[in-house]
Amino acid sequence: MRAKRRTHFSPAEAPYNEKAERLFIMDFSLLKSFTAVADEKSFSTAAKHLFISQQSLSKQIAKLEEELGTTLFVRSRPLSLTPDGKQFLQTAKEILQLKQQYEESSSHSFSGSHFIHVGIEHTIARAILPYVLPEYLKEHPDTYVKVSEESPEVLHKSIIYDGVDLVIGSINGAPDNYDTVTLCKKEQVLVVPKQIMRELAGDQYDEIKARFSECADLTWFEKAPFIKIPRQSSGGRALNSYLKYYDINPCFVCELTNVENAFQLANSGLGVLVYARIFWDMLAPELQADYLKNIDIFPLPYLPDIDDVCAYYNKETGLHGKNKELLDIFRRFFDDYRSGKEPEKTEE
Repeated sequence: MRAKRRTHFSPAEAPYNEKAERLFIMDFSLLKSFTAVADEKSFSTAAKHLFISQQSLSKQIAKLEEELGTTLFVRSRPLSLTPDGKQFLQTAKEILQLKQQYEESSSHSFSGSHFIHVGIEHTIARAILPYVLPEYLKEHPDTYVKVSEESPEVLHKSIIYDGVDLVIGSINGAPDNYDTVTLCKKEQVLVVPKQIMRELAGDQYDEIKARFSECADLTWFEKAPFIKIPRQSSGGRALNSYLKYYDINPCFVCELTNVENAFQLANSGLGVLVYARIFWDMLAPELQADYLKNIDIFPLPYLPDIDDVCAYYNKETGLHGKNKELLDIFRRFFDDYRSGKEPEKTEE
């Protein structure tokens, strides 16, 4: 009897042409998902880091296993790799690294001889990139800079999964494999709509405003409507720290994940907002003057458990010369900011 032809092979057994065909048609997102599960040893944890549902992630891994014709994971607790899975993990990481190198080299063809990939928080990017990036590119015209603007939660994993060289943002508990450089304490201010301030203060508006010009007392605003930022974000953690510090439980009228949208709602009179001081300070003076027609800004005391603005990167790979030079410019910017020196935008 003639033996049936095998249609599926393990990665080690598959003929070269068949393996090559599979790899060419493979979705790179499947490799990214596979390496995330393998590194985290958990579907649920990897799904959170990839910002997809656990069900979707399980389907992706099942699809990958079907394409390869083998089982990659032993579904037990803790999750572990099969022998084929261990072998394919190395291959998957090599493929993703080659993909990243290709993307970088293709960028060089129109941008210069060097490539760096920087991750930065959305709101921090808005505040400081107009000052830092033009200065860096003026000093390094042969460098192509890719900037990924993401939330802190995404950025924490972007070094591992997205090939980011350097991250600028808030970090809450740095992993052991990251080196961290503190750039600036993230002081906060209280944004209070004038309408709400006048309702609370009455005839004492000017007196209360002068009293809080140096430092606001949050307990005085407990009866005011507040705008909430989710505690998973750095802005939300700052808000939560102040609520605990002052032992108050205000009424929240809405919750937004985007702190800039929250600021605009505060400006419209909706509610009180805890807001990072650097975001306010980096606004153009004419914009500040326009906003101050509708809101009052009061400093809040610095609390040590509030996330600082940091730079962090992979400890194993470190920073190469171009990234170190960019980090130096970020440091100079924050040194000037802390000293009260007004930053200047680089002229083209």
